Amino acid sequence: MGDKTAWLDVIETERALHPGMGVQDLQKLSYQSVFGGDHLLDDPIRFAAGVRQEWDRLEDDGTPVSGGALQSIDPDGRTARIHLAVCRALGVDVEGLIEFLVGQDRKDGRRSEYVRRWRETIDLAAAGAIPFDPSKLARVGVPAAPPHHGPGYGAASYRIVHDIADARTAGALRRLGAR
Repeated sequence: MGDKTAWLDVIETERALHPGMGVQDLQKLSYQSVFGGDHLLDDPIRFAAGVRQEWDRLEDDGTPVSGGALQSIDPDGRTARIHLAVCRALGVDVEGLIEFLVGQDRKDGRRSEYVRRWRETIDLAAAGAIPFDPSKLARVGVPAAPPHHGPGYGAASYRIVHDIADARTAGALRRLGAR
């Protein structure tokens, strides 16, 4: 149950950050934990433009920087969300961040892992460990396309770092000032 315990910790952290998260948000978390942001990196020009546009719209929303910019989103502690508002507050150079994100190795997740992760999520709900209806989770299943956040999720401004345990990645994040 070690993996389920670690996955539960990821879900609980996400719920603490976004108390209004729904099933769609749980799906997105599961999807990103397996596939990362690969689907967004196929078009680096569009990806970069999206980050710049979002960065320019960010305001000081009071997000505390003491917790850091990274939020682990997989049970292995390798895949993480990097929160743009925190990066901006830390003085991270957006162009350097974009270059790093576009240049990172692809995650190359497998659908079988996504299905397994979703089954673990349903098991956690069935055990009462997370406040979701397991029958509803089973009905929505694992979509082929990346899910979107639901309306109750709240503000979200992040991108995905595929392997924060990788020495090159860790070094790049330190040089950027994001770690």
